[in-house]
Amino acid sequence: MNKKSLESSIDDSEIIEKISKKYFSEIEYYVPHLQQSLFDFQNEYYKTWKNFVNSNISLYNNFGTQSGLNSILSKPSQKLIEDINNEIIQYRSMYHKIIIKSIESGKENVKVWNDNAKIIDELNEKVIKFWSDMFSQKSADKTTDKSI
Repeated sequence: MNKKSLESSIDDSEIIEKISKKYFSEIEYYVPHLQQSLFDFQNEYYKTWKNFVNSNISLYNNFGTQSGLNSILSKPSQKLIEDINNEIIQYRSMYHKIIIKSIESGKENVKVWNDNAKIIDELNEKVIKFWSDMFSQKSADKTTDKSI
């Protein structure tokens, strides 16, 4: 290799660090946009669903009024429909609580992992030092054996 190519080259760790910075910079830029887009989409979906239901209720009421076919539910039927609705709402409430707890638990697990990253780095450094010391000692032993 000539002197000019050596000057222009960088070591592996510098390349890895450069790529890592670029990778996380891109993520940090797009994640807030993705989150906002998903939130906006969810909001629009909710509004659309609510409008659809309300529109159908209004259509049902108008049809009943204009046709004179207003149906009156018996008390047991009304109670049954209300009970079913209450069960659906209770189920959905429990479902949302489970989802929220799962997300919070996952977030806590990641936080603990992140908090312990320094400890893991220190442990990894000790393992690397141990192995490099072992290889250095074996190399030194081989060198001293040859001189005997």
